[in-house]
Amino acid sequence: MKNRIAIVIAASFVAGGAALGAETIRATFDSVSPGVGCQFSTDSGSSWTGTIAGGMNWTRDNMNPGSYAGLQGNFTTFCIEVTQHVAFGGTYEYFQNTVANGPFPADINFNLPMGDTKAAMLSELFGRYRNSLASNSDYGAFQMSVWEIVYDNGASVSSGVFQIQGAAAEEALANTWLSSLDGSGPMMGGLFALSSREYQDQIVPGPGSLALAGAGGLLAMRRRRVG
Repeated sequence: MKNRIAIVIAASFVAGGAALGAETIRATFDSVSPGVGCQFSTDSGSSWTGTIAGGMNWTRDNMNPGSYAGLQGNFTTFCIEVTQHVAFGGTYEYFQNTVANGPFPADINFNLPMGDTKAAMLSELFGRYRNSLASNSDYGAFQMSVWEIVYDNGASVSSGVFQIQGAAAEEALANTWLSSLDGSGPMMGGLFALSSREYQDQIVPGPGSLALAGAGGLLAMRRRRVG
């Protein structure tokens, strides 16, 4: 049944990877900075992959930018998909997706797409901490927190299905931030996913997104652990 569901989800997308009617964004991946080197595991520490955790910097393609009117010039995203990749200097086309429906395509091994509960946790993470990020450690810890929410239960990057090693200070900071997420906000509105069938999905605030003073409509989605 799960495989059938995944096939039905995939069938709603055109061959090029964009959702029918979705706005598209074409941009070049420039760098990961600020950020820190680390290793991550998606199998409870059985195997490890080296990476840089941090802000992913992009430049919108001037000649063929896609149909979405926002995110012109340079912008920064955070990765929400560790099973696909992008290369420095590569130019990629994404479609605008909801956070709850990312990453795309569906991955039943990690109960993805992530759904509303994890999307609400990410909204609170962004609302509480995104605007204050400054250092390599800040950006590294923030990216680790994003991965933990997407790929595990949002509790700790030090244990569970998703884990980080090799960046102790950033791990501790990520765990502090994760432990603060209780559904009370503030939440950041306007978040969306940049999704692709073939390339690593991203999460980004839309232009003018603000950390709301209150939780608004998301208050109903009180935080609960997801297994």
